[in-house]
Amino acid sequence: MIFKIWHHTRYLYSHKVFLEPHYLRFKPLQKSYLTLNHFHLKMDPEPVGLSFASDAENNPITQIWFNDQIDSLDIDVQIEVSVTEDYDFFSFILDPYCKLGTREPVYSQTLSDFFKPYLKGEVSGKIKSYVDTIIRKNDGEIIPTLFSLTDHIYREWEHHLVIETSELDSENCFREKAGSCRDLSWMLIEMLRYTGLAARYVSGYTYNDELDDGHELHAWVEVYLPGAGWIGIDPSAGIFVHEKYIPVSASFNPANTMPVTGNFRGNANSKMETHVSIEQIDD
Repeated sequence: MIFKIWHHTRYLYSHKVFLEPHYLRFKPLQKSYLTLNHFHLKMDPEPVGLSFASDAENNPITQIWFNDQIDSLDIDVQIEVSVTEDYDFFSFILDPYCKLGTREPVYSQTLSDFFKPYLKGEVSGKIKSYVDTIIRKNDGEIIPTLFSLTDHIYREWEHHLVIETSELDSENCFREKAGSCRDLSWMLIEMLRYTGLAARYVSGYTYNDELDDGHELHAWVEVYLPGAGWIGIDPSAGIFVHEKYIPVSASFNPANTMPVTGNFRGNANSKMETHVSIEQIDD
């Protein structure tokens, strides 16, 4: 199965500005079920410099810089990936075997030290009680607990589309029983971290028939399971991710996964427009 992705981003400035170095995150992450066939990046105006690199969490990034002042920036990305249909995402065993809700840590001390940023977080007593109830109902078994917790969020929380970025607040999302894919993912991350599981925020593309239009640019969660590695789960759809999820960036901090980051110098207001379209092509 092949997916073709077109992603257009436009920045408009009320007056000419000087852009500091910007960092772009559009290139898909390497996954065992995914092969990158084509990646093309075009900008108007063209930068005077461009460099491909990886950030501290091994996400592919593109650094660009300019010499002249500009009043607009257009970024066009074309991507083609091949994915393995019916890929078995559950072909693993937990090693070592472990349970939640016990005094035994999920990870070795070495892994716990490495995962500190992915384990850091604090939630309210109400969230703790909610998660503890689900753990008990599943006898602490990790996979059933993950299924149950993700399904509960999908069924009990109203999911809405939010284009504008806003501060993520898991407590508010839990209280209001509503949120965007970003909100639901961050709330689930903090719930998982409370259980002792390392979790990170993932941004990317998805071709998911269970989600409405406008979710092609999407956010979900990855949790690290001993013996299995990073496993994706999507609270917006109530499922474990499958081959139609195309991750671009993953981090302990959602701010590190934004498609474009960078500052500008100048007395101006800025406006962003973005559009994503995805086409599925059967082999």
